[in-house]
Amino acid sequence: MRVAIIGAGAMGLGLAAVLEASGHSVVVHSPSGASLAFRREGRPLVSVGAVAGAWHPDSADMKTAVTGADVVVFALPTNGMRRMIEAAAPHFVSGQAAIISSHASFAALVLQRRLAAHAADVPVAAWSTTLATGRRIAADKVQVDDLRTRIDVALINDPSRRLMDLQRTLFGARFHEVADLLALSLSNLNPPIHLANSLGNLTRIERGEAWDNYDMITPAVARLILGLDAERLAVAKAYGYSVKTVEEHYHHTFPIAPAPLAEMAATVHRMKQGPRGPTSLDTRYIAEDVPFGIWPIIVAARAKDVPVPLHEGGLALMSAFTGTDLATQNDLLPEISDLLADTDALVAACKG
Repeated sequence: MRVAIIGAGAMGLGLAAVLEASGHSVVVHSPSGASLAFRREGRPLVSVGAVAGAWHPDSADMKTAVTGADVVVFALPTNGMRRMIEAAAPHFVSGQAAIISSHASFAALVLQRRLAAHAADVPVAAWSTTLATGRRIAADKVQVDDLRTRIDVALINDPSRRLMDLQRTLFGARFHEVADLLALSLSNLNPPIHLANSLGNLTRIERGEAWDNYDMITPAVARLILGLDAERLAVAKAYGYSVKTVEEHYHHTFPIAPAPLAEMAATVHRMKQGPRGPTSLDTRYIAEDVPFGIWPIIVAARAKDVPVPLHEGGLALMSAFTGTDLATQNDLLPEISDLLADTDALVAACKG
């Protein structure tokens, strides 16, 4: 298959390596162009770790990348998603498919609306998390630490569920379909975990100190995570959903026994020795997870009159710490403001 990847950071290049290793044809679009200069110079993409080799994905402008692709994968930070959706949507045609890796802030609804506006009948899959973990270690080199064995996925505009088969053909049998997009959105645990750990370790982050993410989920940080999790579960219940708790998430994600959250985090730290915590306030833990993860929960909670004081307080504190009104940084929610004002319409849209 021919796959277009929108985004040329560690996430996108890791996917490119995975796909080419499986024999697929890959074209990558870099929003700035700078990230793919090495390909235009004729150098291969080198990957090490879980996927090792030298690969030759094409570098292309948006129109060239999307045109003729069987599947288009949006693999970039959420704070760049709307701009890339806007640029890509006019070049889709019916019969193609789209994947958002990974989903936040109802980005799949925004994409589906943009596609419909251009009369493109395209199914959209939203992933709960990224396929590969890793990092970029040089301009032309990416380290792929691990390939996740399970990814929850929600489908929009795909009554035949053909996109499930496409995903498995491309990436293997690792996908588990959840009820719908709202269930997936309410199951996103990275924002509350990252918010709590950032608040508990803010001076470490600001001073650029070296620290390990799971090692610093101390009992106090774990209590804050559990408080945030209780609010998230209450919002899910108000919408009629039952979703995993944070302890269940850890138990299912890692081969560890159920235990108090701080103990589970310590076990993960001993097993994985990482990942490292952020070393700058300009981190996705704040710039992405707060406006695109915490704020949508607050919006959903307000629509159902569910109190979420820890989410509200976390947003306010992080905005004060960074000197930025982080809620205003979310440029996806304004695109679906009509749905957010009508919870029945939001639920219906998320069911695809």
